[in-house]
Formats: sequence, C-alpha cells, structure tokens
Amino acid sequence: MKLGFGRPKQKDPSIEGSAESAAGNRLKELCGGDSDLYGAMSRLMFLDPKKITMPLERVVGDAQEYEAQGNKLRAEVAYRIAGGISLYRSDVDSVNKFFSKAASLAGDSHPEYQVILKRSSEAVAIARKYYEEFRPSVAQT
Repeated sequence: MKLGFGRPKQKDPSIEGSAESAAGNRLKELCGGDSDLYGAMSRLMFLDPKKITMPLERVVGDAQEYEAQGNKLRAEVAYRIAGGISLYRSDVDSVNKFFSKAASLAGDSHPEYQVILKRSSEAVAIARKYYEEFRPSVAQT
C-alpha cells in the first residue's frame, strides 16, 4: 500500500507549460528564426524576470568571491546570472563584461556565451523588446 508521502503535489502542467511556451515562442519570433541566437538567449536570459530576487551587485560580489577562492564553477554560474540580469536591464557593457568572465571560466563548454558576446547589441535589443511585452507589473531590479 502506497500512501504517497514525500511525493510533491502535482501542478497543472497545462497552465504552467502554456505560459512558458508562449514566452519561448515570442522569444523565437523576436530572434527572427536565428536558431543560434534563440538557443543562446533562451538559455541565458530570464524568461520570467519576476524570478530575479538578488540585486546585481550582490551576484557580482559573490562571483568575485568565488573566483578569488578558486571556485571556478560557482564563479562562472554567478557571472552567468549577472549577465542575465544585465540583459534584463538592457546594459550592453555589463552583458559583455559578465558573459566574457563566464566564458573565460567555462572554456569551450558553453558556446552560447560566444554567441551573446559576438552579438551583444542585438541580444540586448531582443531582450528589451521581449521584456517590454512581459514586464508591465514587474519592477526593475
């Protein structure tokens, strides 16, 4: 006899999935059919900016601390998050700075960093359009 203890409650996947697929579809449209750019953007930007809970300054501080400690993986992830927040803020210089740091720590394991770095102005423009449509009730961090 199974009692179901420890099992997570089932969410309604149709509601959650449809919102995520609508956002993904819109991002794909904004990328104009460019699969490389779409792939990089969908992995690196926050599709739901309400989930950004830490200020950029704290994320960068954490990244620098991890880097100083020699923890390359955690530093890379923190710089990646900082880059995603920078996409949300439409800050091309910060996008370049943080994804460049993440790329240097990751080596060749994340080619999406190079796509964003080569086309950062275009990526920021796409992110800006995307967030303008999905941001009405979200305060900028």
